[in-house]
Amino acid sequence: MGNSTVVQEIDTLDIVKSIGRENKRFQAIFLQKLEEVIPKNSPEYQQIRKFFLDESSNNTRAVVREIFGDIDYLIM
Repeated sequence: MGNSTVVQEIDTLDIVKSIGRENKRFQAIFLQKLEEVIPKNSPEYQQIRKFFLDESSNNTRAVVREIFGDIDYLIM
């Protein structure tokens, strides 16, 4: 990447919270659709659900970390 220019002052914590909300919304929609195909109480559903939630959360954390760096101090 080259030089970066800040166009508008932003509150990092607000953006992180917004990204988290969108991630949760996406997860809920995905799981609702999955329930239409695989019974919720099946072992397959449980495995897919766990894998999906873990990986989507990991991906969201990686994106936030890539954009803002280490922000753990903001959340604690």
